[in-house]
Order: sequence, then structure tokens, then C-alpha cells
Amino acid sequence: MLRRATSWGLSLGVSSSILMSSVFATAGVEGLAPIVHAAEKMLSQEEAIKYAQKWVTIPGGYKLRSARMTNPDDDYYYSGRSYWNLTWEKNKVGSIYVTIDAVSGQLSRYSNYLDDEQLGGTKNKLTEEQAMGAATQFLKKVTTEEERSRLSKPNEYAGQDDYYFRNQGQVVRFTRMVNEIPFLGNGFQIILDRSGEVISFHREWYDGKLPEATKVIEIAEAEKKWEEKASPSLVYKDLAGMTDNYQQGPGTYELVYGFQNEDPQLVEATTGEVINLFGKAASKKTIKPLGDTFSKETPEKRLITKEEAQKLAEQYVKRLPGNYRFDGSSGGGSSSGPGGISERHWSFDFMPQNGGKKSDEVEVDINDRGELVGYQVNPNGKFEETPKKMVTTWEQAEESATELVKSLLDDQLGEIYLIEEEPSKETLQSYADNGEHYNIQFGMLVNGIPVEDETFRVEVNPETGVAESLNKRSRLETRLLPKAKVQHIEQQKAKAVIKEQQKFQLAYHQPVPEWKSAKQSEPFLVYRYVGDNGIVKAGTGEWYSFVEAQKKQAPSDIDEHPQQAELEFALRRGWMTVIDGQLGPEKEVSRGEMAMIMAQMADEREFRNLRPSFDSDEERFIHDFADVPSSHPSYAAIQKNVEYKLIPKSGKNFEPDRMITRAEVADMVARMLGYNNLLDKPELFKSPYQDLQPQHIPAATLLSAHDLFKGKSATNFEPDATVTRAQIAELLKMIYDQQQERH
Repeated sequence: MLRRATSWGLSLGVSSSILMSSVFATAGVEGLAPIVHAAEKMLSQEEAIKYAQKWVTIPGGYKLRSARMTNPDDDYYYSGRSYWNLTWEKNKVGSIYVTIDAVSGQLSRYSNYLDDEQLGGTKNKLTEEQAMGAATQFLKKVTTEEERSRLSKPNEYAGQDDYYFRNQGQVVRFTRMVNEIPFLGNGFQIILDRSGEVISFHREWYDGKLPEATKVIEIAEAEKKWEEKASPSLVYKDLAGMTDNYQQGPGTYELVYGFQNEDPQLVEATTGEVINLFGKAASKKTIKPLGDTFSKETPEKRLITKEEAQKLAEQYVKRLPGNYRFDGSSGGGSSSGPGGISERHWSFDFMPQNGGKKSDEVEVDINDRGELVGYQVNPNGKFEETPKKMVTTWEQAEESATELVKSLLDDQLGEIYLIEEEPSKETLQSYADNGEHYNIQFGMLVNGIPVEDETFRVEVNPETGVAESLNKRSRLETRLLPKAKVQHIEQQKAKAVIKEQQKFQLAYHQPVPEWKSAKQSEPFLVYRYVGDNGIVKAGTGEWYSFVEAQKKQAPSDIDEHPQQAELEFALRRGWMTVIDGQLGPEKEVSRGEMAMIMAQMADEREFRNLRPSFDSDEERFIHDFADVPSSHPSYAAIQKNVEYKLIPKSGKNFEPDRMITRAEVADMVARMLGYNNLLDKPELFKSPYQDLQPQHIPAATLLSAHDLFKGKSATNFEPDATVTRAQIAELLKMIYDQQQERH
């Protein structure tokens, strides 16, 4: 085996002032034995805690809240190992999670969610080089020299999901190397915050035997096979979801080419077979809708009442075999997407007309858009985790599920397709052993093109073959997808872009585990394209780098700003977002943007009193602003603000793009603090400000009394002046701190 002792950055410098104490800390119990693999002996809870304290620092004020050992069958990462999972908490606002190998005492995973007092702003932003140096020092503490000798340079190979974790901080990955061949996904991932604190560590190391690269096909032959059979999917993808930047608005779905897990994309290095990430032989899949009917487009703001929903439920039940009678309403609920659009739904029960058993009862769920979102047989029945006989085959279960979908959703079959993905024998056996139903997945289409991650499931009883439930609660923002067809490049051109951005090479690959499969598959050698993770925008042929998109979420314009700490706090809480690397602290805030900020802040537990309750369905209906179409970025947030009574239901226009005034900010904040009933009673207040109109007096006076939003001088509030993002961040931090004290 070739060693790589000189290939990774031990020489990268980082000053002691940048590194936090936990990087170098050696707190814990002295004299712990070196890491060894005992054949059978498991660590006790006390021993596991001592190892955790050896590897990481547990700050003062944090108390052990839970300690639980998982057996190999419960291990989420399918490693076949047992682990101690330890949790420390501080006043329910800070958490530390440590996972210790229950045999060796190795640090397997670590996450540090510090309380906000420990996450203050810093004037010294961590550079990428400093992050690599800090990660290297931490790695020296928690791994052996032999392990480190078999690693790549830091970030030489990107992880498949590293872009996602960049929201948390600087990601540094050390990839395992075997005879100079990268074992992608194996190695160590370390995440550091802005100041150099290690906030996450993840060890992934396969212990089994690996195949040798002695009988592999030539790279030219492999590349030719990839060119012939590799097939990236054309899908609608939520690009805002890649960066958690929902303030870009709901219209962020874009048509892209990218490889899905089941797509042909790897060339097995010994046979030349083109396979998918599951390690299975793969062929180009054909998406076939279940029919040719399409749902009618209805205005987004037209919500229905519970009585109307019941009538629709009665119509849906008529599509089922047999006859049913209405047996009452069994409740309902509500949900909202990240953009703020809320949805309510109601459940209606029906019994067979012929006097069937209670177990024959069916429940139908209808949402306030008039859509069927759920169906269940025997909704009040008790689920028993007892082994089941797999009388029904997977193919028969798919047929049963498809028939139910065709019956209940026969008016939108042109938008639905069956996701044909038969589980392995091991997965099917686990369903039987755990007494679980088959989960048959269906996807959604727009113009015949799948919407990524927009799926619903039907559960089929493996003993009877009956499709017993359908859950179709989708992400609400997908309703805003454009229905017009989009011109796009051909797949071959997209593959050419991928080849330009990445390098074709030999690598070890461990198949992606199937759901419920507790057995870790053996790795094998593949040829694949390796490099920058991303997708191809189908409309332009442009490469969209996930890593570069995430880098643009780190603000480059707030260092040394007087409100830097408040701006960073607003970013951490998700109240503000960065666009193209700029937070724009001195940028004036528009009314629409303020609505977005308030919609995010309203989700804090300190404002749970804002959760709307309605005495009537009419009261629930959203006010229609003529100048806020569903395509506007702040559309969903404005809906939520109206529903939470942060914006009054009045006026034809909202003027979302006009800069908000100080008086309007005061009004929204006063409503958030629960003073709605006082805002139309200026006669109750004696204001110190001489420049206020009567309608502005209550809010401005209340906020001033709370030391939140004072006037520009002792006598002038300047109600018509605009506000900057930095000023709003400062205001939000003060509001949050005061609410924390109250709760």
C-alpha cells in the first residue's frame, strides 16, 4: 500500500487566536486505554462518557440528558456496529451530540449546537486555509497516525452532500485512499464555524476487505460505455432548497439535468456494466404517466370551507367500490411550507352502507384547496408490529396501489407516474419481520417532467394485497411551478457539460443502502466522473455548482460592520438570507422583504401565541392584494403575515416593492408583540414625538416604551424614513432577547 503522509496539509498554518480551545482541548479522564477492538466486550455507559470527554470538550453548564446504546440493526448508517449515543444540553437552547463506538471507544460522530451566547460574532472570519489547518489539528486528536496516512489532501475530493452542510460552516473532508484510489464517501468530514470551532465530525470507515485493482478494464473502454449508457435525469429542482434561501421566493424550481440514485452513471470496473448508485444494473428509465387527465387550475387564493370539503369527500368516496355513508368528521390539521404558505385539511369518516365492521371504515382527507390529500382504511385501528406473511408479491402490490390511485385521482393521472423501484430481498424480508406494509411510491409531473422529491406513497397490506392508505400531502410551493413548457438542451449536451466540469477516474464505491436494509453492501471498483458537485441548467446548458452556490451564502460585506453580531444572529436564525455573497447591511428594506423576515421570525417558539385560530372559515380566507401575484417572491410570506394578523386585511394594494417606512415597521412589530387591539386607539397614548399622525401614535409609542424602536431624536420619530437591513437586524435581536426574558 502506498502511503500518503506528505499528501495532506499538516503544514497548513493557523494561529492560536483563530483556533478555539476545543480544537486542542484534552479534557477527560487520564489513563484511558488506547483504541483496540475487543471481540465481544461492550463499553459501559460510564466508559463511553469518559471517551466522549476525551475526544471533545463539554463546556460548563451542559448536563448529560441521555445515553442510549444502539444495536447494529438500529444503526442509521448501516455499518453493522453498536454505538453509544450521548446528548448534553444547556437550558434547552444548546445541544451536544456524541456517538462513540461501543467496542473501540472511537469518536464516530459529533455535533455541537451551541447556545446563542456562545455564537457571538467574530471580527476574524475563518479562511479556507485556516479551516483546513484547524480540521487537521482536530483530526490528529481523534484519529490514529495510521488512519491519517491513508487520507487525501483536505477537500481534494468533494463529498456528495458537502454542499448541504456549508449552511453550518466551513466543510473540510479527508477522503480515504487505497493504493492511490479514492474511496469516495469513506473518510472524515469536519465542519467548523466562522471562528474555527469544530461543530461537527463524522467518521465513515468500511472495515471489510476491498477488491484489488488488478483486473479492471481500460479507462478508454469504460469512458466509451459511460458515453453510451449514462443517463442523467431531466427534472424540476428546487434551487432555493439547495441553499435554504427561501427569501428568493417560491418560483425557484428550475429545469435541470442531474443524476438521481437510480440513474445509470457508474461503470463497474471489472465487467464494464453501467450501474446506478444502488450498485444495480441500470438502463435509461421511461417516465410514463398513469393516464391523460389533468387537474384543473384554480386560483391559489380561492380557499374552500369545511362544508365544501365534506361535499368533495363524499364525491371521492363514490369512486370506490361499494357504497358508503357519511359517519362524521374526525378532525383535521394544518401545515405550511418554508415559504410560508399555509394549508388546512379536514378528515371525514365513511362506513359501508351494508353495515360493515368498524375495521371497514375509510377516512378521506381534503385540504382547503379542494384537493384529496389522504385516504385510509380503518383509520382508528391499532398498528401491531407483528411478523406478516408476504403473500402478495411486490408487483401485485404495485398493481393494487396503482388501481387505488386511478380510482381516487382519476382527474389528474397525466401528472402522476409510478416510481418502479423494487426493494431487495433483504428489504422485503425486513418489512415482513417488522410487520410493515409495502410502501409504493408515486411521483408528480409538470409537462411530463418529474418534480424532484415531490412524491407520495400508497401502503399495501402484504397479506391481503389491499391498498389501505394514500398520503398525498405535497410541498405547497410546487403549486407555483410554471405550467408553460420550457425549451431545454438535449441530454447529450448536458453530458458534455458534466465531462467538462469533472474528471473520469477509478474509484471505490459503496452502494447507497436501500431503505430498511440494515446490511452494509460490499464496495467495488467503478469508473466515474469525480469533481465539483452540481447539475446542468437545462434551459441554458450552464453548470450550477452546489459548492459555489453555498459559498455565496456566506456574507462578504458585514465584517467590521457595527451591527455585525446582530446580522450574523439574524442569519443563524434564518430571518435573513444572503444572495450572491452579499447581505447588504445598508440596503433599504422593502415591504415585501419585511413580510418575509416577519414570516420567518413568527416561527420562533417565543411567538407561538401568533398561531392563528379562526371562529369561521370566512375569517380564514386570505386577503387578496391585486399587486401581489403568486409569482411574486414575497407572495407566500404576505399570505402568512395576513393569516398571523401582522398585516391588516385592508386595501387593494400592498406595494411589496416599495421601501418600508419606520412607522410601518413599528406597526408590524407591535402586532407581533400582541398589541393589535390598541393600534386603532391613539387617544389612549401620550406620545413624546411631535411628527406622528394619529394612526402611527400607538405603535411608535409602545415600541419606544419597550426600548425597542425609539425616535431619531427626543421629539421626532421620523415615521416616513426608511430602514436598512442592519437596523432591522438590530431591532430583531432586541425583540428576541426581550421575548426570551419573558419566557
